[in-house]
Amino acid sequence: MRKIRTYRIFQFVLMAYLVSAFTWWTILLSQKNSEIYQLKKAMSQISQPENLLQLQKAYERSQWMVIGEGFVFAISILVSLLLINRAFWTEIKANKKLNNFLLSVTHELKTPISSLKLINHTLINKVISKEKSQELIRTASDETRRLESLVNNILTVTQMDNNYHYNFENFDLNEIVHNRINRLRKVFIDYEFKFESNSDYIPIKADKESLIKLIDNLLDNSIKYSDQSRVIEIKTKQTNKATTLVVLDYGIGIANHEKKRILDKFYRIGNEEVRASKGTGLGLFIVKEICKAHNASIQILDNKPRGSIFEITFTT
Repeated sequence: MRKIRTYRIFQFVLMAYLVSAFTWWTILLSQKNSEIYQLKKAMSQISQPENLLQLQKAYERSQWMVIGEGFVFAISILVSLLLINRAFWTEIKANKKLNNFLLSVTHELKTPISSLKLINHTLINKVISKEKSQELIRTASDETRRLESLVNNILTVTQMDNNYHYNFENFDLNEIVHNRINRLRKVFIDYEFKFESNSDYIPIKADKESLIKLIDNLLDNSIKYSDQSRVIEIKTKQTNKATTLVVLDYGIGIANHEKKRILDKFYRIGNEEVRASKGTGLGLFIVKEICKAHNASIQILDNKPRGSIFEITFTT
């Protein structure tokens, strides 16, 4: 942080110096040009007075040329420095996001692996009740699912960075949503998943694997930030013009200034070193990229009285 502040001070000092230097040289050249004109004018008054008007026009042209070139050079340097500054800060932000991602991945890998090692050690070396054993097995299943989700998201982003090929096919959106909800109900037994649709069958043409990843990441995000409510609602709707998928929760919600940024790659709200929520900052980025590939729009809205709404609209 100290190095960045030093660089910023140096940059402003450099910009001020260059602008001042060009301003000074412009004034100096203008003064010298004026002195030469006065000298030539004095000589012409003696020897060639008929050339005074022509001499004055030449002087005015040279003055405008000096001022114009000085202005153009000053603007060029300022624009160049501003572009360099913009590129520098873009790189700083990208590095910060990447650093947050590495910190979160380290935490996301370390925590379930440590838990699984402890559970295995307990099950192998200690005599415990059947109820306790079942509880540990459920915990192991949860941690395994976390690892699977993390690895899948990293692989998905890698595929997207290498021009992932989408295989579009026709299928029932409701069937996919039901399958994903039933899978989560077995894992998150304390959560209530509600499903609502305006039709028993909603046909959609999309890449099935990508749509599964989109739904999983939206549901995972809602689960992470559902807070104490533990209620997740999923809605599908089809009209003549569009097919809509809605995932909403009653959790902590998302601040307005964060709504666009949370779709960025590696971006997560808050400081990675003190954050309590789990994740890597890849889930919603994957959602955004899948929506883009399907020409679908994504809206992030406020739920009432609290929580968030993710609305995906596929045009038909």
